[in-house]
Amino acid sequence: MINNMRRNLSLLVLLTGLVLPWVYAHADGRIKGTGGVSSIGGAGGGGLIPWATLTSLASEEQRGFTAFATYTDLDDFTLDVVGGGVNFSDRLELSYARQSFTIKANDAEIEQDKYALKVRLAGNLLYGKLPQVAFGLERSHLRDPATARAVGAKDDDGTDLYISAARAWIDGLFHRTSMLNVNLRYSQANQFGLLGHGGDDQDTRVQVEVAAAMFLTRSIAIGAEYRQKPDNLNALREGGAADVFVAWFPNKHVSVTGAYVMLGEIAGARPQNGFYLSIQGAL
Repeated sequence: MINNMRRNLSLLVLLTGLVLPWVYAHADGRIKGTGGVSSIGGAGGGGLIPWATLTSLASEEQRGFTAFATYTDLDDFTLDVVGGGVNFSDRLELSYARQSFTIKANDAEIEQDKYALKVRLAGNLLYGKLPQVAFGLERSHLRDPATARAVGAKDDDGTDLYISAARAWIDGLFHRTSMLNVNLRYSQANQFGLLGHGGDDQDTRVQVEVAAAMFLTRSIAIGAEYRQKPDNLNALREGGAADVFVAWFPNKHVSVTGAYVMLGEIAGARPQNGFYLSIQGAL
């Protein structure tokens, strides 16, 4: 555990060092915080789920970039994620994340690559009659498929599809800027894809994901997320996941997010709760 924490802190420092020298050489785009942070799958949004917002600060006719590192410490597991994204004209987002999932008892590790695409279809987060609506695609590739095969997964790799809608209100709850995001996701992923896709008890229904956030100040936001997950494996029960988070935006280009996460049973282990820390640099 200590080695994982040290490794992840080193990644946080490295990514920050790579991003910050470029920060002040680029023009500002959207309002601070409207790009969200980076999800564990790499796409822009919250920590647990993507949102309809696109990553970085890019507005029309601009390109934006993000880099991030995340560490999650659960009761019996850890999850390290590093990645980044590109935003083209606040219309198209491409992202990548490398996930390393470690079992504390024996240091066994499962690695997974996530490749994602998100397209803004209509609307605007803050202005106009329509909420911001986006379509997303997330491709998962297991580097270590042995565990997935052992528990009965049908496929090593898989693709999630989702539709997302988000709206922010400047004079929202308690006269604070507030936001609500709802996703409908088609997914066969077992534990975010770390245990493969599909299984002997196939559950292919559409999953619901919800996030809500409120800015306490111009730089600090609090919120919560909930994510349904399919339950495809007879041998291993899988329920939903949730988090409660605090995000700090010291300026437009840097965010630090901490959260308490509740991921339910994983690979037959007791319900897994723990803490999440993520840092992101955005241009």
